[in-house]
Amino acid sequence: MEFKFPFEPYPVQSDFMRALYQTLDNKGVGIFESPTGTGKSLSIICSALKWLRDQQKREEDEKKENMTPKPSDNSEPDWVNEQYHEQKVRQRESEEAEKCEKDARRKRRILRSRKRAKKESGTRSDDDEENVRFSSSDDSAGDEGDEDYRPLKIYYCSRTHSQLSQFVHEIRKSPYGDVKLTILGSRTNLCINPAVTQLKSNYLMNERCLELRKAVSKKKDDEEDEEEKKRKKGRCEFYGAGKVRDFSAHILSEVQDIEGVVGAGEEAMTCPYYSTRVAVPEAEVVLLPYNMILHGDQRRALNVKLRDAVVVIDEAHNLIETINEVHSCTLRAPDCTTTHKKLSIYLRRVKARLKPENLLRVKQILHCVGLLSSFLRAATTTKLYTIGDFQGAAQLGDLNLFELVEYIRDSHLSQKIQGYNDQDAGVVVTVQCRSILADISTFFLSLTHANSAGRVLVVKDDGVDHFVRYISLNCEDPFLPLLRDCRAVILAGGTMEPIEEVKQQLLTRTDKQINVFSCGHVIPPRNILPLTLSRGKNLDLNFSFEGRKNKGMLQEIGYILLDVCQVTPGGVVCFLPSYQCLQDTRAALDRTILDGISRYKTMFWDEAGCKNTDGILEQYSKRVEGRPGTSNTGALLLSVVGGRMSEGINFSDDMGRCVVVVGLPFANPSDPVLQEKMRYLDSTLEKGPDGQSPGQQYYTNRCMKSVNQAIGRAIRHIGDYATILLLDKRYSTGRISSKLPGWIRQHVKHSETLPDTRSKIQSFFKDR
Repeated sequence: MEFKFPFEPYPVQSDFMRALYQTLDNKGVGIFESPTGTGKSLSIICSALKWLRDQQKREEDEKKENMTPKPSDNSEPDWVNEQYHEQKVRQRESEEAEKCEKDARRKRRILRSRKRAKKESGTRSDDDEENVRFSSSDDSAGDEGDEDYRPLKIYYCSRTHSQLSQFVHEIRKSPYGDVKLTILGSRTNLCINPAVTQLKSNYLMNERCLELRKAVSKKKDDEEDEEEKKRKKGRCEFYGAGKVRDFSAHILSEVQDIEGVVGAGEEAMTCPYYSTRVAVPEAEVVLLPYNMILHGDQRRALNVKLRDAVVVIDEAHNLIETINEVHSCTLRAPDCTTTHKKLSIYLRRVKARLKPENLLRVKQILHCVGLLSSFLRAATTTKLYTIGDFQGAAQLGDLNLFELVEYIRDSHLSQKIQGYNDQDAGVVVTVQCRSILADISTFFLSLTHANSAGRVLVVKDDGVDHFVRYISLNCEDPFLPLLRDCRAVILAGGTMEPIEEVKQQLLTRTDKQINVFSCGHVIPPRNILPLTLSRGKNLDLNFSFEGRKNKGMLQEIGYILLDVCQVTPGGVVCFLPSYQCLQDTRAALDRTILDGISRYKTMFWDEAGCKNTDGILEQYSKRVEGRPGTSNTGALLLSVVGGRMSEGINFSDDMGRCVVVVGLPFANPSDPVLQEKMRYLDSTLEKGPDGQSPGQQYYTNRCMKSVNQAIGRAIRHIGDYATILLLDKRYSTGRISSKLPGWIRQHVKHSETLPDTRSKIQSFFKDR
């Protein structure tokens, strides 16, 4: 099977593309592991879009075959055969005409959008009409028929918008730059109205946008009275059904990332946020973040149709945790109190106008919110509940919460109560409170799930800001609609191990065939040196929770980094298990160690909650080349496993000639949520072949996924080379080393002493 590729593909890329194509063709589920730097994104694009084009052609050929007149049936009279043939010809002509009309309408939309952009910018074009041939009618009402047009579709999901933008750039490099693509995002990323973008909260941005959109006049008359003009001042100048529909066609006319869509929207004075959504039905490829496809409510809000679609979830190594997080929700006591008072005001003012059944529903909702608010205010300790126990403790067990949730959704009650003066409630409204009734509705819906599906954590803060959090434990139920409705589902990542965990927690109830593909790295073995180190200068290395409290243990990090920096060119990146450990290490290193390291590398430190990560990376990248004429040969960056710099950042070439991982970032074993998750897995899954409980396996796997992501920051292309140094004696055990990526595991060397480690690293770089 031949694939179009921008260059001659590596063997692992060819194997990857064939396996993915076959999975799509067989309507299966695929788990694809391809190390970072092996061209995974480009392989996905060239394979999936080749399949898309082939499948479109197959469907078109099948349609033509069905419309081709069959040989005359001698048993029927000639006039019957003639009428049958004429009917088929008319049907074929009608479908071709409809297709041409749709294409013409789409071209007209693009032209209108471009004309509008030029008109808004004060320029005119005399030859636009030469570029697009108009059909006999330019009635935009005819566009409504396009709602039935649902082409074969691929949904591509990743964790962040920056990763989606990178994927767009890869598509542009591929032979499939003509694909019809739209990219979905939040108002934070796509809104261009200053009245919305100046707000600091997603909640406030969403509500302000909706307010401005509702104010858009439905009238199109040229002449308006003064009152009408005044009213229109409060509407969004960028939104209009016709403008959005036209601009959506422009979005589909060329492959654009979010920055490109926003820039074009500003030029056309048209809302990119709604235009990208309107473009979804006609798009062949839709890019969107995880949460927009993993949650049913989000899919419905976006009008995402999974039936017979292909879903590709990239960076799927944390998919299990992401699903649980997406289906969890948090409510704070002050917000519940405020919402209760606002509901009371609403009920007092509109009660005379409500129908009896609606009045009853609002009173029930008010009662439930009051019970929840009182329960949170009265909390005296942090406690974890089962769903049934929480309903009993909060006195919510006797109420039909599902019916109340339906009423809140269908009546738009969460929006209605915002129309009442916040000052009347007698409290200061927090940012979250602006949409808190919708969150309360989500929380109540969670309480209708099976008792084993989740837990409720009530947290008592030192202040008065108690909160309650619903924690999802079951990730398979929310994922099941994707498996059931989609034509095929692809889970891809640089490190998907342990694959058995993915199968056990997500795929036990699918009847689709599960295909697993895993490949090695494209780099030659001589380009990588993975080492584990069990002993530092003075102590055995054990960076457990207790070990990190030992100042001498933290000083060992300094001694090791000093040796590494002396023999490593370019940049060294060191990942510690937590920000607290990073802070403690910085305090533990004496001036002698710091000055010694600084002679060889300029030091940069990450910080918890740092808003200048890009600035730190920029300064680090400037210093990795060192200072000519001095002993300084580069830079050292200290960050945290699981932090922003350990995922999604490329430390290629001199940016990361050595990656050091300190300890194992195990989660706090006393965390009640973690303990409950482990108990849940122990009760639903069987023990592994090694006799380890499912909960313990999950605990270890969660840690090693973070380690593997940090390791993957180096080695980004076939000519790259780097050393990887794992500091902790536990890395030399089979239980831990077996969970390293295969392309590292097969080359890892265990070192017992620091001098031996230094010698191996020095020899590795001497050959470069």
